[in-house]
Amino acid sequence: MNMLESKVIQTRFEKEIFIDEKSNIEINGFRSLDKNTPFYEFMIGLDLMRIRDNKYYGNKKSYARIRISEDLQSLFVLEPDIQSIFAIKNQQEKEAAMELIQYLLIDSQIFKQVIADMIGNLRKTNVVSSLEIKELKVKLAVLEGLLNVTEENIQFTIRMENIA
Repeated sequence: MNMLESKVIQTRFEKEIFIDEKSNIEINGFRSLDKNTPFYEFMIGLDLMRIRDNKYYGNKKSYARIRISEDLQSLFVLEPDIQSIFAIKNQQEKEAAMELIQYLLIDSQIFKQVIADMIGNLRKTNVVSSLEIKELKVKLAVLEGLLNVTEENIQFTIRMENIA
């Protein structure tokens, strides 16, 4: 029997519980910032179960924005503009959210399976133009880099940024 890993963010209002299952992890919005910036970004969405006054209070999707350098040496965790996992949290609660993101990126075998599935699906993609081939190679390199993230790679930057 497999044990389910879970992480709890205790806030002033409720407990937000992340259960480490594939269905609770979403990766989307993958993009290159621009030609002058050697960074790539994507969003990690997590389904969190909410418990308030010891009762189930529904689920919510919360996001963190990940920015990774082209050389795969630096990874920044940023606050997204919407549905942020860091929103309406004090410093202690934000630190618990950071621990959850760090757990995902470094220790979660389920997260690594989600990444491996994405890599497998990308490898089956038919690309024609040289631009598509280049974009696919970069995306694969970034995703493969995510399979080997260490604590030294991660830098947390909790601030709102509006990037056009």
